[in-house]
Amino acid sequence: MRLCTSVTDFEVERAKNQYKTNLIDQLDGTTQICDDIGRQVLYLGRRIPLEELESRIDLVSAKTIRDVCFKHVYDKCPALASIGPVEGLPDYNRIRGSMYWLRL
Repeated sequence: MRLCTSVTDFEVERAKNQYKTNLIDQLDGTTQICDDIGRQVLYLGRRIPLEELESRIDLVSAKTIRDVCFKHVYDKCPALASIGPVEGLPDYNRIRGSMYWLRL
């Protein structure tokens, strides 16, 4: 819920830097590079150069995160699944109620 209302620019910049670092770290061998090329060609029909991918990541802002979260998370009914002992799991109505308690 906090992402919908009060994510900061600092947090977004930190997340973008971490994502770009992880993205580059994943491309450290020929097998991983081939996997990346195949995935991009299957999903997008072309390979996106690393520079273009970084520029797309840089376009994301705190406002973008808030807008997307508000549209897809805020005041929406959550899906809930659990495995194992569920005695400590909050009631669904309580979880659903916390999805809109910070109404703007």
